[in-house]
Amino acid sequence: MANSGRPRSTGSSSRGSSKKSSSGKTTRSNASRRTTRSAPVRTESGSPEFFKKFAASKAAMPVIFLAAIILIVGIDLLVSWNSYGLFFKILGVEILIAVIVWVILTLVFSRKSSKDPDDSLEDEV
Repeated sequence: MANSGRPRSTGSSSRGSSKKSSSGKTTRSNASRRTTRSAPVRTESGSPEFFKKFAASKAAMPVIFLAAIILIVGIDLLVSWNSYGLFFKILGVEILIAVIVWVILTLVFSRKSSKDPDDSLEDEV
């Protein structure tokens, strides 16, 4: 038989312990051999998984929008103490602020998208 290039030791191995049987042959014990098992994959359950699935769905944005409107109107009613004149003044101010913020954000993001880096290079050439 050809030598495989690795010397064989007759002593104990690092993988398992060697024992001599009654016939004089060396047998290997698998008692000290360790096997690695991967842990079972745990799936999330309960409300965190539900909210992650809900946030990824198409219905998330309209539902969150409606919930925000209901929350704002409810807080306005609590602040105004059912004085409807004050309620509509507060609600009107909030609507004006929301429109101003929306217009500003629309202008900022439309200018940002219209300023394409490739357009500036074409102007210089």
